[in-house]
Amino acid sequence: MLRYLVAIFLLLLAAATASAQYPAKAHLEGCLVWSVAKGTLVVRNECSQPMTFMFMSFGDGKVLQSEVAPGAWFDTGRRSGEAEFMFTACPVGFVPSLRFAIENKGPISDSLYNCQPGRPNA
Repeated sequence: MLRYLVAIFLLLLAAATASAQYPAKAHLEGCLVWSVAKGTLVVRNECSQPMTFMFMSFGDGKVLQSEVAPGAWFDTGRRSGEAEFMFTACPVGFVPSLRFAIENKGPISDSLYNCQPGRPNA
């Protein structure tokens, strides 16, 4: 009987923990259109919703971030082919599930992140 009660308690605890977590959202990388304008690399938000776009050039490690409205462009300030970089694209109010830092360049560059509620803090 005690084992049965402990099992029920653990199941209820797991269910409560799961329901307290905020749902993740998919990133919005599929809505991005990359281009070159006046020699610099730019990206356009083709989604129907605004996004928080984060960009880092590996050359200097400087993080740029901006809210990009639907149809708007973000200028990376980098010349095409100038340096390797990584980026994330999440709905406004969401942040990448991985810390936006050089140590996560592999999974971020491979798009292995989701977006979770929060504020960007790069």
